[in-house]
Amino acid sequence: MGYAVPDRAQALDADILKYELGCNAVRTSHYPQSPAFIDRCDEIGLLVFTEIPGWQHIGDAAWKEQAVENTREMVLQYRNHPSIFLWGVRINESQDDDELYRRTNETAHALDPTRPTGGVRCIKKSHLYEDVYTYNDFVHNGTNVGCEPKSAVTSDKAKGYLISEYGGHMFPTKPGDWEEKRQEHALRHAKVLDAVRSHREIAGSFGWCMFDYNTHQDFGSGDRICYHGVLDIFRNPKMAAAVYAAEGLQEPVLEVGSSMDIGEHPAGSLGEIYVFTNADEVELYKNEEYVKTFYPGGQYPHMKHPPIWIDDTIGGLMEKHEGFDHQTSEEVKKVLAGVAKNGQAALPVSTMITAGKLMAFKHFNYEKGHELYGKYVANWGGVRTEWTFVAKKSGKVVRSVQKGCVTDTHLEVKCDTDTLTENGTWDMATIRVRSVDQNGNLTPYLHRTLNLETEGPIELIGPKHVAFDGGMTGTYVRTTGESGIAHLHLGVDGMEPVTLTFRVMAGNK
Repeated sequence: MGYAVPDRAQALDADILKYELGCNAVRTSHYPQSPAFIDRCDEIGLLVFTEIPGWQHIGDAAWKEQAVENTREMVLQYRNHPSIFLWGVRINESQDDDELYRRTNETAHALDPTRPTGGVRCIKKSHLYEDVYTYNDFVHNGTNVGCEPKSAVTSDKAKGYLISEYGGHMFPTKPGDWEEKRQEHALRHAKVLDAVRSHREIAGSFGWCMFDYNTHQDFGSGDRICYHGVLDIFRNPKMAAAVYAAEGLQEPVLEVGSSMDIGEHPAGSLGEIYVFTNADEVELYKNEEYVKTFYPGGQYPHMKHPPIWIDDTIGGLMEKHEGFDHQTSEEVKKVLAGVAKNGQAALPVSTMITAGKLMAFKHFNYEKGHELYGKYVANWGGVRTEWTFVAKKSGKVVRSVQKGCVTDTHLEVKCDTDTLTENGTWDMATIRVRSVDQNGNLTPYLHRTLNLETEGPIELIGPKHVAFDGGMTGTYVRTTGESGIAHLHLGVDGMEPVTLTFRVMAGNK
């Protein structure tokens, strides 16, 4: 809906960035935003890098004059907003045009000498008339470095440097993609954040992007939606949102990257499991038995609150239940982990040597290994395991997450307001909907339809029946020019319905 939505929804995006993702800055990338969004950034202290409109293309002389005029209008419109900290005076991802960018830079400085200028590039060692080199760094591919050093990118090392985009098209991720891809999406964001923090000469970074969005046929997926966001198109969080929340928020965050369902993963192995949290430590329990305590660090040493790798789901359970000494238990775990990761036919040499030692000196055989694998790793055909993750800070439990057999699903509905007020224009409420199990975990493969019905002086924006994608969806309701009490009824076959109530106050009534 873009600019068509009223002030409340524009301001909500700023609140989500600040209070749900823990961000301290936003790039408007790369079109003017609603004044209501900038006003809200002022109010809550969210820094803004704003810029003139455009993407890659530079036109003729008349077109360039308009770009200079756009720069003038941008600065005059926003220079009294304290949240603005950087003017973007280049056409996003365009090639160098020395005359044009001298003029846009001089225009911004003449109208506001107090703030620096920048301009977003996708090329290295570009001509630099601005104060800050802002560059879209998409070098990370999941296996390499998170970002390039400033020295490899900038043409003037004495000036400031910001990464203005990363992620995005390198790994588009739908809400309904399978679990390992959704976790990989989150880990890629963490990798870049960690790399940026490792370079003191990089002032900061802006991920691409906040949420999925409608786009044209040449850029999006088959449905013309660009799935680059850490939130979906209705502002529901994907797994990657937890990376930012854990890094930026003070209130407890605990998001487990795995459903702990063996049927979600090849060969019944749970694969790599990561937890996104701002706690000091995470304890793991299996069927209420303590397994092990895990701590941040390791692969992401520079983040304040890096993802925690849960690399051992057995812990001391074999010592407890099988009577193994600690060394034997660790050796068995190594072999079982090797089988889970590589399969029996492709075990690393070191793992095969360990297995040989167990067979030679501990009287292990294939049947025993198969039994232990089923009992402690895959449990294929057995009763579903119940897992509990407990986050602790300063020794105290701050949050816990349980993963087990889904016995119930219900709607989790989040609405930004229960009061709608017409004040010069219509008002709108944003409703975000998730399907969750009895433990509050998202059920990402629910593909039913959400049925919507209004009552009273509101009406839906969009269809009455919307599909879930990745267990999430949403809708909007708007005022109609009448006052009174209104209701929105939300229902899914097989679930308890939910009703939202609104107090509606129409203008001059």
